Amino acid sequence: MAAACLLVFLAVACSNDDASQIEQQGIPPKTAPMFSGTDQRGNEFRSEDLKGHAWIASFFFTSCMSVCPKLNGVQAGLQKEYGDKLKFVSISTDPDNDSVSVLSEYSQRFGAKYGTWWMIRMPIDSVRSVSAKGFALMDPREPAMHSTRFAAVDKHMNIIGYFDSEDSTDVKRLKSWISSLQ
Repeated sequence: MAAACLLVFLAVACSNDDASQIEQQGIPPKTAPMFSGTDQRGNEFRSEDLKGHAWIASFFFTSCMSVCPKLNGVQAGLQKEYGDKLKFVSISTDPDNDSVSVLSEYSQRFGAKYGTWWMIRMPIDSVRSVSAKGFALMDPREPAMHSTRFAAVDKHMNIIGYFDSEDSTDVKRLKSWISSLQ
């Protein structure tokens, strides 16, 4: 039991660390998952095309009236301030309702600059796998069951940290990482 508690503690502690702290602990960075989907313009999006760029991944759905508008509001602010330094990928947890046209309208509402911020739809089984297995975030078995954390990915496709969009201290840490990007 104690060993299981220690493993849970380490997993939670490591999920909030930045890359240098992970390296100091001897834990290799986790590689971002490869995935593809359809973006808000109806074009194919492939995560592997982001290699060489730092980027942030998040999960949302357009009919969400609680955490998603705030999460995407934070992301809109990050894009405005740092859009020249990194890319943004937001994956819908409700692909049955978030059609290309719905994503297009929603992306405009948040000022998502195409080529900097993509809003993606893919089959729900892919969404669940990318979230839970790929990014080690919550499994969105239902649209509302998604994480409010951003997953930050470096230009080598390594996940360097997780930052809660609802925690101002985490957002400041995220901004510090972004500011350090070349």
